[in-house]
Amino acid sequence: MSGVSFAQSDGENNVKNFRFGLKGNLSLDWIKPENEKKFTSGGSALGYGWGIQMEYRLNQTVSVVSGFGIQTAKGKIKYNDASSKDSTYYILNRDAEFIDFNKDNFSDSTKQKFLLLDRKYAINYVNIPIALKMKTKEIGYITYYGTFGLNLGIKTKARVKDQVKKVSNNVINYVGDTLVTPINVDNLEMTNDKLDATKGISPLRAGLLIGGGGEYTIAGTTALFFDLTYNYFFTNTVKKHDKYLGVRDYEQPKGYKEITQKFIPGSVTLTVGILF
Repeated sequence: MSGVSFAQSDGENNVKNFRFGLKGNLSLDWIKPENEKKFTSGGSALGYGWGIQMEYRLNQTVSVVSGFGIQTAKGKIKYNDASSKDSTYYILNRDAEFIDFNKDNFSDSTKQKFLLLDRKYAINYVNIPIALKMKTKEIGYITYYGTFGLNLGIKTKARVKDQVKKVSNNVINYVGDTLVTPINVDNLEMTNDKLDATKGISPLRAGLLIGGGGEYTIAGTTALFFDLTYNYFFTNTVKKHDKYLGVRDYEQPKGYKEITQKFIPGSVTLTVGILF
């Protein structure tokens, strides 16, 4: 590819074999829970990103498209309230950092304990798409195309904004592994914002992409492009077992059990860029 990157225009349609450019996008993101009895999707949210696009032409109509970009994906999940045996709790230290959910930390009066009601995710990924781009002949100044391929994201950072209720009694007492003090929750809702939840997010996001768009020739081989892409992901957004979240369950000897969660992401992305 480096050898053909300086190739001259071939005269057939004035397009080089190797092209690169810059792009930016807006995305409509959502997260869908697999178990809708325990979790509920909070609807869609607006994400964004930017990056570099590279194309290598296989023939007059088909190209391989790749590159890399920085993408901020968003979504929202609603959790059960305190009346459910599956209500979800977490613990923060004095620096507002998540700590392991266990009965010792849950009993510690120096720790802040919260009932989780809903959570908004903002997750940063390094995106690496690999797709085929199938183009029509130029119609006027516009060439139309369709794309199909894979989209791989590598997590870099994640922040959450939580709607919570505070556990009002500071000390949760146990006799052995048996909970003997009821968990009392304040009625007043509050917000915990900009919490670092990076360790609770899956390291990779992978899925299929399909879409289409067009290129508008400005001059020579330089063109503006736009496309609309549907991204179907098949990996879990979060880690299946998050050690920072505990699910209330009176049937368990310790009064709680490890959370089990699977949230599948999806998005529709509008991309605009320029190719040289």
